[in-house]
Amino acid sequence: MNDQTFISGGITNESPLFLAFLEDENGINTASGIGHDIIAILDGDENNPYKLNDYYETELDDYTKGKLKFPFRNLAVGLHTITFKAWDVYNNPITSEIQFIVVGDESIQITNVLNYPNPFINYTQFWFTHNKPFEPLEVQVQVMTVSGKIVWSKNQTVTTEGFLSREITWDGKDDFGDRIGKGTYIYKLTVKSVLTNTRTEKYEKLVIL
Repeated sequence: MNDQTFISGGITNESPLFLAFLEDENGINTASGIGHDIIAILDGDENNPYKLNDYYETELDDYTKGKLKFPFRNLAVGLHTITFKAWDVYNNPITSEIQFIVVGDESIQITNVLNYPNPFINYTQFWFTHNKPFEPLEVQVQVMTVSGKIVWSKNQTVTTEGFLSREITWDGKDDFGDRIGKGTYIYKLTVKSVLTNTRTEKYEKLVIL
């Protein structure tokens, strides 16, 4: 959804762009035939599939692979599922599924908060998906012991073209530059929209080896 950094279960706006990347040694069937169209089924509504043959583009000089982009419009706020189906030229099918959450544009919302790698030794990166692409977001990460003592904090303004941010990295050292001990820590991720002045936060765990 929207770009290749999207993680299933993440956030989009009401009019997301559906992306599919296909590859088959025999080529992809775009000539349809009865029941052999490239289709997307939204929320299990098999009686009203989206026919996507005309949106598929083969890579230049390589008939075995290609991609398609299809714009959905004015989807309802909430959880949605897309079931995607395509065929090769010998009519062997492939099916894939993705879920996404449509949110309104008013308040900042985040999902899929994680740090990677986790556990880690030398560094980790904080990831989250959000509903404010192209907007400046004020992000704060606070790492604390399980008893609540803050050992490291970072404030950074990030702007992403898509819905995924992974701009903040931590080397496992405290605010004084000293490496902290091995073990389990809690971190709080706070994200504020500069334009709407709304904020949200979430707590997660990380482990240092």
